[in-house]
Amino acid sequence: MWCGNCNIETNADTCPVCGEATVEDLPVEIRWCSHCKVPVINTVSQSDKGICPLCGKKTKYLSADLRPVFPEERLLIELILDKEPHFWRDSSVWACNNRYYVDGKPISMSNTIYETCDANQIAVALQNGEPSNSYNTFDQNIRLFIAANQRRLDFLKDEAIQFIQRAASKYKPEQIVASFSGGKDSTVTADLAIKALSNPSLVHIFGDTTLEFPATSEYAERYRAAHPEAIFQIARNDDQNFYEVCDDIGPPARMMRWCCSMFKTGPITRIINSLYGSEQILTFYGIRKSESVSRSKYNRIEDSADAIKIKQQTVASPIFFWKDIDIWLYILGENIDFNEAYRRGYDRVGCWCCPNNTPRAQALSRIYMPEQSKAWRDFLISFAKRIGKLDPETYVDTGKWKARQGGNGLTSANDVKIRFTNCTAEDHAKIYRLVRPFDDELTGMFVPFGRVAPELGKRILREVIVLDSRTNVPILSIQPFTQDGYDYAVKVRTMNVADHDNLQRMVGYQIRKFNACRKCLKCESVCRAGAISISSTGYYIDPAKCIHCKACMTAKYIDGGCTMDKYLRTK
Repeated sequence: MWCGNCNIETNADTCPVCGEATVEDLPVEIRWCSHCKVPVINTVSQSDKGICPLCGKKTKYLSADLRPVFPEERLLIELILDKEPHFWRDSSVWACNNRYYVDGKPISMSNTIYETCDANQIAVALQNGEPSNSYNTFDQNIRLFIAANQRRLDFLKDEAIQFIQRAASKYKPEQIVASFSGGKDSTVTADLAIKALSNPSLVHIFGDTTLEFPATSEYAERYRAAHPEAIFQIARNDDQNFYEVCDDIGPPARMMRWCCSMFKTGPITRIINSLYGSEQILTFYGIRKSESVSRSKYNRIEDSADAIKIKQQTVASPIFFWKDIDIWLYILGENIDFNEAYRRGYDRVGCWCCPNNTPRAQALSRIYMPEQSKAWRDFLISFAKRIGKLDPETYVDTGKWKARQGGNGLTSANDVKIRFTNCTAEDHAKIYRLVRPFDDELTGMFVPFGRVAPELGKRILREVIVLDSRTNVPILSIQPFTQDGYDYAVKVRTMNVADHDNLQRMVGYQIRKFNACRKCLKCESVCRAGAISISSTGYYIDPAKCIHCKACMTAKYIDGGCTMDKYLRTK
């Protein structure tokens, strides 16, 4: 048994540490009944493991997880493998990653098959074959699948609903949110939360990254129409254009996904700030342990500042232990509407051009989104040429752009380099290079250090004094400066502190922000107090809201003090 609160294993039905009910997190395996032609979900310790609950016959091991293959995807695979259209129409077809199972027999699909398929030809054949594509056999197989796994479905529902009710018991109804992405996991989580809390007016926050599949946007509209009482908020960054940012700092890569902060986490933070201010909230997320190594390290209820991207929320994951097949069992068993992209063969939906997408997902986008896919490839090739790649098309088509790190070849890479000289006239003073003139935006970035007091500085020098937030003692002197080799510069002197180097390090972080800020919105998400706002007018920290926690100037939460340091750093 497993305690989601304490993240520990135990043999008891209740956790010996917190007293909460535990959940069974035993490994599951998918077995196949050749007689009924359906998968059966078994836990490894199940007493009747290996027996089909429908016909009583023996089953055989099939895989660790599985998902249904809808007729649209089945037709697609038939065409990719040069089969006659509807060749497997009367079969029971399932899949796990790149392996398909037709009536329990495996068929492996290599990445090469997807990379070399003729997307245009397949798109035409799909259109021609769609009118005669039947759901009759598929629907029959799904009815048997649900019946064979009804006990599993009942257990999943009951346990998740109890978990949601326990997690929500510590919060007011108006402090509870469902994170909605338009994907299958968030769909199930939102449905469970509404049922568990008996609250059709639950707040939903939909993160529209502007890079959604067309089917995701369509599904979000359908969901909203089907839940008229829900408070449905759309978080979208209309201040930034994805291609323009890519042109400036380079496309996102696997280890440099700046897009998540700029187009998802940041806009969601703004919605939370507008609704709740600095109030702590509970958000139900569709996070699952089996999705990735990083997610397997999360707790089922997570409020650690290290793990939570938006500091104002505690995250609870009702489906944390579920497998893909559990998600589909719930969706199909409860007859829930879902994103049409899954019918077409996508096993995950997010940003259609994400660097984490597999060759299979990329092939699907070439088939279903030819114009967008071509525009993205053309951009990547142009970018590769600009940064000096000798084989730009190979660099793009082999996916090497996804492993890109740093800002090599980019003019903007100079902005993250903290350049300074030590002042020869004063101790503990450094003269920093600026990429633009000294102004109020720069001095405003020193609010986390304490009270910014321009009235205490030497007016003729435009000096600004910063007082320590606890002692009200001056700790920083800031003034514009003229320095050979720098078009613009600022002199910052530290005083009345024991560790001048540590204070100057954080000063350097703020200088980097001033020089390199691309409005990624990461700082907004880090601020628990909701004091930071970033807009077309600049970077602003509200002195009345800032609690001087210095999280926005700590490498623990923001590497290098500014996320652009990671994306634009060069060797």
